[in-house]
Amino acid sequence: MPTDLFGGRQAAHLRAVVNADLLPEERASADALVMTAWLSAAQRAQYAPTLRSGPHPEEFAQRLADERRVVLEEGADPVADELESAALAEREARQVPLRILEGVLLAVAAGAVVWMVLAAMGGEALPEAMLPGIVVVLLAVVSAAVVGDVATRRRDRSLLDWAVSRPGQLGRGLPLRRPLQGGSAGPAVVQSLGPALLVGSGVLAIVGGAAVLLITLMLREDTGAAALAPWLLGGGAAALVVAVLAVYLRSRRLLRLARRARAAAWIGPSSPQEEPPAL
Repeated sequence: MPTDLFGGRQAAHLRAVVNADLLPEERASADALVMTAWLSAAQRAQYAPTLRSGPHPEEFAQRLADERRVVLEEGADPVADELESAALAEREARQVPLRILEGVLLAVAAGAVVWMVLAAMGGEALPEAMLPGIVVVLLAVVSAAVVGDVATRRRDRSLLDWAVSRPGQLGRGLPLRRPLQGGSAGPAVVQSLGPALLVGSGVLAIVGGAAVLLITLMLREDTGAAALAPWLLGGGAAALVVAVLAVYLRSRRLLRLARRARAAAWIGPSSPQEEPPAL
């Protein structure tokens, strides 16, 4: 399965990105570029007066890098209401209705799978009768993934709105209990099972097409099934290509998430235990 083949390499690369030993200047510049691209134009315009920056993204990123570098080098001063305000913003951004809808859709998909398994074990379901159940599972899972992704994006947008409303907050980072871009069940199911299903269906289609073609050649008869062989072979090859492309896009997405997580990491005031001992 592609996710198994590339999973170890992706994990090592992501760890290297997150744990890269960058100088404060280098990390500040990288974090500022990522955050500038992540924010919307309206959010950049709202935070620009704090940075004394103009409307251009290049100037915004440069000023934000300066703000982030100061925090990285000198630490952040305590802000009295920072943690309480962040907790309140996080509670208001939970997207509970969408999360409930996502859970209901996944429950429908799980129920359809259980019904198909029980029907197959009882010998009561023919392949034709299983088609509606398969369609229900696919539609429910894909819909849950879309709903979960929308909920995550809306939550992130709401918390970024909170951050840009507070001077200096982007330089300090966001003190959240649950990080931005937190994963949910719907997208996780599609990202995990999607490539595997594509590979499995592609292999089955290629094997079936090859078998049909071989039987046709052995019988030397022009049967109606022979016309399906090219479609099966082509469809199987296309499914494998899509699976590889999906794994590649997933690796790019994980890299982007890792960089965003580092750019939004909170750098709070040092506790007394973290301060170096006096000489």
